[in-house]
Amino acid sequence: MEKHWVFWACAEKWLLTLGSWSWGLCRICLLPLILTFNMYGGIILLLLIFVSIAGILFKFQDVLLYFPDQPSSSRLYVPMPTGMPHENIFIKTKDGIHLNLILLRYTGDNSSFSPTIIYFHGNAGNIGHRLPNALLMLVNLKVNLLLVDYRGYGKSEGEPSEDGLYLDSEAVLDYVMTRPDIDKTKIVLFGRSLGGAVAIHLASENAHRISAIMLENTFLSIPHMASTLFFLFFPCAIFRYGATRISSCLTGKSLSAECLHCLSLVYQTS
Repeated sequence: MEKHWVFWACAEKWLLTLGSWSWGLCRICLLPLILTFNMYGGIILLLLIFVSIAGILFKFQDVLLYFPDQPSSSRLYVPMPTGMPHENIFIKTKDGIHLNLILLRYTGDNSSFSPTIIYFHGNAGNIGHRLPNALLMLVNLKVNLLLVDYRGYGKSEGEPSEDGLYLDSEAVLDYVMTRPDIDKTKIVLFGRSLGGAVAIHLASENAHRISAIMLENTFLSIPHMASTLFFLFFPCAIFRYGATRISSCLTGKSLSAECLHCLSLVYQTS
């Protein structure tokens, strides 16, 4: 019994000594912390705010990049062409997402030999909103047009993402290659804005199947665009979107000669 009390007395003395040393250490460290905060507190606070904003942007960057709900009816109503031959098509991607396409057919002379343009639109709206532009292209260029709604856009299933858009473009090209009524030697990619990234990625992976590529109002890369718009503040390096392939293509880096040949037309407007 006496040994038991001796053990607890020693343990109590040891704990009190440890507590005393800990409190002394805290008092020693407290003064430098107070001085550091008074001298650099504002800088530390700004740094914490910047890191927080960067983290939020990194987490929700897809929300800043894709706008399938603008205008608000874009996911509910997709306008259809009237008074001309067309097909409303649904295809399935490798990961099981159903995509909505509209095929506009050119029916003039030698229509069986007409090129087919695969139309990749920008980051908002749906393929129905691009019909006026597509009809002008059909009449003036005498081509077929296949308009593509990415996943999460229009009547297509899923949610938009970088990898998802690449899968969508591959599925569309594979579908075109199965059509017996389309000249497979005259496949042209058209990319507007965000669609330029999709079109160039598809061309870089399938140069042997693409005859030409057209880009309108696209960008060099997402980080480049962010740094241009928000050059003094925006933490553009956090963007992981793989549009840097566009920069590689346009500068001729890390791209095969075959793909450079297919990159026959860059149509840039301001």
